[in-house]
Amino acid sequence: MSHKSGGYFYCRYTYECPYTDAHGNRHIDDHYDSALYSYAAKQDHKAQSEWYSETFLPAAEADIQKNFYRDANRNKKGLKYDQFNSSYIKRLTFVWTDKPPTHNTGPLKGKIYGKEI
Repeated sequence: MSHKSGGYFYCRYTYECPYTDAHGNRHIDDHYDSALYSYAAKQDHKAQSEWYSETFLPAAEADIQKNFYRDANRNKKGLKYDQFNSSYIKRLTFVWTDKPPTHNTGPLKGKIYGKEI
């Protein structure tokens, strides 16, 4: 990463959560995909580390609790999901950018891909 001022940290991720099915077999649910971004005054290695641990991780946990576990815990198939663990978060993209990425096709074309935190 180059060292710039005024831009965004952006992180797209999946949440790969282990669960046990009704027969006692273990699986991984890796279907939850999301992205979070926020403005940052500067970009350097310290700012990057602080943003990831102090801004991204708490926001990702809240996002996962609201949008993944809300549905996962209401399943009617007898699936038992492990509780939240930040090690289940798998980064797909973590970048510093002048503007957050946008959808380039479909009805959301031009709209930012992700949630602002």
